[in-house]
Order: sequence, then structure tokens, then C-alpha cells
Amino acid sequence: MGFTLKVEGPELIELGLESIRTVQFESDIPIDSNARSKDLGSTVILTGKILTAVDGEDADATRKIGLWSLVPAERADSYRKATVEVIAADQVVRKFYYPNAFVVDYTESYDDTEGVGTFTLVFKQKKDKISTITIEGGYGATTA
Repeated sequence: MGFTLKVEGPELIELGLESIRTVQFESDIPIDSNARSKDLGSTVILTGKILTAVDGEDADATRKIGLWSLVPAERADSYRKATVEVIAADQVVRKFYYPNAFVVDYTESYDDTEGVGTFTLVFKQKKDKISTITIEGGYGATTA
């Protein structure tokens, strides 16, 4: 199984199968609710490895995610289009599309035993645009 992330904004950010280790999708409803709530949110949590550039390629897309996480809310480009694909046996199991995603949290960790850094990215969909999220799946993956 593998995962991809594509973030479209002022620049394209792409993380591939070799970088992302886990993906978690959450529907956020207040825990103290006794009925279906109108206060709905949606969160995606990604973890993975930080890759370094190879032969002049810009393989370190995590640096671009770190920069996106620092964009102030006042700027229009703090919201970006984010697509996460979950792929197994050349089949797209799930495709999550968040057209107004923003970074809630981004962390990088380094140690001397792993040999490479790791990252965690948490992003959400803008709350008034929850209805524009799409979830697809069950079709062949395209290879680029």
C-alpha cells in the first residue's frame, strides 16, 4: 500500500509513495453532542520520511509544506487544494480532495538512529466549505 499527496497553490507540492508512511482521515464532530451536529469538521493526518534531493531534483517537498504551514491566515494562499490518494495493487482505494485545505500543524523530528528525518502534517478543510470535500475510490491508479 502507498500514499500520495498533491497540494496545488502558488507552487505545486507533491509527496510520493516513498515518502508518506501513514494517512489518517477524520470526521470531527463534537464529542459532547447527543445528536448529529452541524458543527462538522474534517482532518487529514499524514506522517512520513523527509527525503533529500537526488541529482539536482527537488525531492524535499516537505520543505515546501513547512513553508506553507508558516503562511499567515490573512493571505489568500494559506488555503490550497489538497489531494491524498491511498493506493494498493495499482488501485486507488481512496482519494480525498480538500479544495480549501489549511495547515493546522506541521512538525519535523530528527534523531541519530533513524538516519532520516520524519514529519507529521495535519490539515483541515475550511469549515464553511465542508460540503466541497470529495471522497472517491475503486478505480485504477494513473502512473505519471
